[in-house]
Amino acid sequence: MKKIYIFGVGKGKEIVRENLIEENVELLGYIDNNASAYSMGVDGKKVLRIEEAEEEFDYILVSVMRYRFIDEQLAGYGIVKEKIIHFFSFDDAVKEEYWCILKKSGWILEAMSYEFRKKVRPYSQNLVYELADQRNEKPVIYPKILPSEEAVELICNEKKSLARFGADEFELMKMRNRSRYQLADRKLGERLSEVIKSQQETIIIAIADNYGSLDAYTQEAAEDIREYLSLQVRREHMELLDLKKTYYDAYLSRPYIIYKDKDAAGKRFEALKQIWKGKNILIVEGFQTRMGVGNDLFDNTNSIRRIVAPSENAYGKYNEILTCVKNTAKDELILIALGATATVLAYDLALNGLWAVDIGHIDLEYEWYCSGIKQTYDIPYKYVNEVNKGNQVCDLPCNLKEKYESEIVCNLS
Repeated sequence: MKKIYIFGVGKGKEIVRENLIEENVELLGYIDNNASAYSMGVDGKKVLRIEEAEEEFDYILVSVMRYRFIDEQLAGYGIVKEKIIHFFSFDDAVKEEYWCILKKSGWILEAMSYEFRKKVRPYSQNLVYELADQRNEKPVIYPKILPSEEAVELICNEKKSLARFGADEFELMKMRNRSRYQLADRKLGERLSEVIKSQQETIIIAIADNYGSLDAYTQEAAEDIREYLSLQVRREHMELLDLKKTYYDAYLSRPYIIYKDKDAAGKRFEALKQIWKGKNILIVEGFQTRMGVGNDLFDNTNSIRRIVAPSENAYGKYNEILTCVKNTAKDELILIALGATATVLAYDLALNGLWAVDIGHIDLEYEWYCSGIKQTYDIPYKYVNEVNKGNQVCDLPCNLKEKYESEIVCNLS
């Protein structure tokens, strides 16, 4: 008799329960990061957070389909990988030692089906667009997206402002939640729709170069793009975009992790640094984002001041943030790292005659680049929204804290 917990109480849980060999397992309960929402339990079993699972167990059976962050979370609590079974992993489904716990045929079929949905179907649906990319001179219509290098030139030479759109911004325009860091808000969705349709000459609009060839990206990045950019989502994007307009590549702020050619990242960062070289800059960032702290990203600036806003759901304080920036900025280049709020803020500041660049994840990318590591990881004293427990941030070391705090001119967090 194997003692198990099931991780996750979402739609995958029902499929897992159907394939459990009940006579061979003792289900101790469920584990879920949102356990507090299930105080009455599920299926007559208690729902716990990881740290509350105190009973001895043989396995944690993960019913979550995308489990990379779950693995990181479990590892953070000292749970060895030998005790973790991923129901939707074909590699786990063909391991004979687990067939006493889960029904072999049903499990393998479900895992194969998920692998198809995750990889084969998105790949096949997207293949026609990847092969017919305009760069390959095939007759398929795409939004016109110019390289990030051209955007950098316009920002440097003509003082253009920049607003970026990624998957989160497109989802918010459809009133769908993709990230817990900014929940859907009707007004925010309307403002994003206004920005993406803008014809203002002082601001350039950037969207992710996802619609054609994905050859430049790592396999993991390409698979993530294909999985997100379903035929329905692609249609929605085309409805929101102006196919006669010239856009720029929003991956300007992600020059490292997603690209196969890691050696080219150095040149990309050096080009970006020219934007703020010798400038007085005003950084508008989320609480504990701490852009440039502990690295040399902004060492070539003349001065740095900071406005700190909420790290999550910053749009809830949008009017305060906008007013604060307008009242504070003194002929400075304004660099914004504030999720979807940054997209709207850069636009509004540009309309008010200010020079604002939505610079996004640049600091995190630079940290990862400087480390030489080729995947995302936690940075102890910075808020990292892309890794598990990345919102659990340590205090700054004393040698960095005094200077950082002296740069803060307004704290709205």
